Amino acid sequence: MELWKLSEKVSKVSDVIPYYFFSLVSSCLSLSTVMVIFTGGPSWGLPGIIIFSFYLVIPYLLFAVPVQVHFNKQPKKFSLIYFCLYILFSLLTVFIFSWVLNFDVSMDVLTTKNYYVLSLSAAIIFWFWDSVFLQK
Repeated sequence: MELWKLSEKVSKVSDVIPYYFFSLVSSCLSLSTVMVIFTGGPSWGLPGIIIFSFYLVIPYLLFAVPVQVHFNKQPKKFSLIYFCLYILFSLLTVFIFSWVLNFDVSMDVLTTKNYYVLSLSAAIIFWFWDSVFLQK
């Protein structure tokens, strides 16, 4: 590969990195705010939002951002197909993290309402911010 082609690709990637960052931060803050409101009430407040945001960065970075990068190759603003795929990956991510954090090999997590609420909330929020910041 010629050097100027490589430089052009690096330039393209560096132009969109801030948008990925804004989408990630907005998603983490939004989902942590929803979690604080519905789980801890006002007693958690701002410290709860900050703490939850730090925990949410890991699954979003591991699962959602790679999917987001793939979707950004063919950008579509507020696409229902992208939304459904985000839900699918969100269900998988929440299952894996609940399994790892609880060290529970049973499938009991799939019967809880919180599993589906958290998965759907994470997907909606990430899809919204992805459409706002990255999809053209």
